[in-house]
Order: sequence, then structure tokens, then C-alpha cells
Amino acid sequence: MPRSFPPTIADFERDIDQLFDELLVGRWCSPATENEPAIVLERDNAFEVRLCTGAFKPPELEVVVNEKNLTVRGRRGENSWERLIGFSQPLQTELVTAKWANRILTVILPKKSQPAGAQSK
Repeated sequence: MPRSFPPTIADFERDIDQLFDELLVGRWCSPATENEPAIVLERDNAFEVRLCTGAFKPPELEVVVNEKNLTVRGRRGENSWERLIGFSQPLQTELVTAKWANRILTVILPKKSQPAGAQSK
């Protein structure tokens, strides 16, 4: 992506995310994914989940989202893997996006807007 001059906050955020993915996430990502940690970040309007898929590549992955859960499954021949992550707030399932790079799956899960005064259960 072309850079602007002088650098913007967006450039800085993108560089920090890339550094995080390359140095931190990549170090804990190994071929065996059963016990790999998932990183769950809560933003104002969305949750961001980053998890290592080990040797599984996008064609071998299935991402399923319902109102309060994210399930990621990997399957290759006899080998399979599954992660389930629950959320405290309802999700806008139709707006979920996912991207995969360097064995890391990043899923952005927008929060469902709640009426003023309503609380999540």
C-alpha cells in the first residue's frame, strides 16, 4: 500500500499491526494448533480475534459465526482442529470479515448495536 508523506496515524497503526503479527504472533504459532492461544481484542464497535492456524491453509479452514460465538475448524485428511470463542455481546454476523496471512487468521466481528439503556446478558 502506498505511503503518504508525512506518515499518517493509519500508516503507524498498520506498521504496528504488521510488527505484532511478524514478531509476536509468529513466535507462538507452531504446526500443532490444539493448545495455541487466541488473541481476542475488544474495540469500541468490534471484537478482533487472531489465532494461529498452524499448517492449515484457507481452503482447509471453516469459519462459523453465530450471535455470540466464533468457531474455526481446520481439516486436512485425518487431521482436524477446532476452536470455539464466546463473546459477551451479540455480533453482527452478516458483517464479519476474515483474512489469513502467514498462518494467522484474523477475524473482525462487529458488535450488534444495542438500544440506549439496554445491557447485554
